[in-house]
Amino acid sequence: MFITLTKEQQDYLLHQPETGMGYQVIEATTFRSYERNKYLVLNSEAAIEMDGRQDLYVRMVMKEGVSATRFQARDIILTNITVLNEREFRGIVNESKNEHERGALDNPKEPANGDEMFTRLSAFDNDRRIDKVNKCLRPGSFSTTQEDYLKCKKDNDDPVERYALPNDDEIKFAFEIKPKKADELQRGIVQPANRKRGGGKEAYFENGTSIGTFIQQHSY
Repeated sequence: MFITLTKEQQDYLLHQPETGMGYQVIEATTFRSYERNKYLVLNSEAAIEMDGRQDLYVRMVMKEGVSATRFQARDIILTNITVLNEREFRGIVNESKNEHERGALDNPKEPANGDEMFTRLSAFDNDRRIDKVNKCLRPGSFSTTQEDYLKCKKDNDDPVERYALPNDDEIKFAFEIKPKKADELQRGIVQPANRKRGGGKEAYFENGTSIGTFIQQHSY
């Protein structure tokens, strides 16, 4: 089911790290309840209870849009929200880890070289992790390398599987980012998650990227 997020909660989640590219998995309680449940949050604004039927609701969000699905949301107030990182989420759902490759969060930070391009894939035209005012990637966000994105297209690979995304619908948009030498990132291989195989390259920007590093948006 859909859960209503307040404006304050949306702003809070927008300033929290992602669990993976384009989504957050949170744990939260409801008003007057001590039981913690997991919810999938898309684009820091649509919350879906992870009760085994979340794929159906994700498809509805992708088909009808976030605004339309808000009318179907239950007026339940979430409290004590905690965002799970990729390792925590994988451990909870018992997703197997790739024994030969490490995820971005498992690797040390390194400086960008100032020339390499990165690509963020999204089902949303208004991907909120892209700060279009300051033209940069927000802190705590994932992307892939432009090289891996182009390889994905060339090989006609499924980006949902390759980057272990939580939805089964078509990725529609690509956002190109060129970090400056002052920007730091962590590189790795997308680990299995959301019942998807992973295997693509990923980059995690804990502090986001510098102003002016968002280059362009185009169709996938």
